[in-house]
Amino acid sequence: MKLFTLPNFLTLGNLFSGCLAILYLTHQFEVTSEKMIQTVFLLMLVSLFCDFLDGMVARKMKINSALGVQLDSMADMVSFGVVPGIMAMKMFQATEMPFEVWAYFGLLITLFSALRLAKFNIDTEQSTYFKGLATPANTILLFSLYWIQIHSGEIFSQNIDLYFLTALTALSSYLLIANVPLFSFKFKGLGWKENDYKFIFILLCLLLLLIFKMVAVPFILILYILLSLFYRKKIIHA
Repeated sequence: MKLFTLPNFLTLGNLFSGCLAILYLTHQFEVTSEKMIQTVFLLMLVSLFCDFLDGMVARKMKINSALGVQLDSMADMVSFGVVPGIMAMKMFQATEMPFEVWAYFGLLITLFSALRLAKFNIDTEQSTYFKGLATPANTILLFSLYWIQIHSGEIFSQNIDLYFLTALTALSSYLLIANVPLFSFKFKGLGWKENDYKFIFILLCLLLLLIFKMVAVPFILILYILLSLFYRKKIIHA
């Protein structure tokens, strides 16, 4: 069993970035809120990049390792399970909560991320598509809302944010384990016919991000789910 392979190093890079993000989110470094959110953003990009590359490199190098599969889930649990749970908690803490313990509801994201990753590991049908929302996508959604709150002081308003975040946490937790087929970005080829919905999604994402920047992310996630539902049969039989 080879421990030190390139895919495993990339997975550890994902894990390391996730650990650093947690340290910044929990104020282990004395930096401003603006510096903190920018650093977490960069660390999240590193985690996403490493998570995307490790599997692709493993396939190219023809390394089929059970160790790599387990290591990948552990890294994802930190970067895309613990990190968004902490972000959800911090967003709750910035609202007018009647009880301080209400903030712990945000950790529901972490618990359901663990369920989602464990479910993924034993499901043989998710090689070409996802069942339920992938943890990186959910993390991007939570980060976009956290970014908005940091820069605006609120997402909608102090009166609405608590109830919005409570509903969003419950909904995103459900979506993580829902048996809903959602397309992945694994390309078998670059032809339009077999990848039309992916190309449409990417083009619309770029347009929305160009116009609305970080505010576009929640709408992009809604678009992703709607496109997946519309192309459900094509996704399953890809």
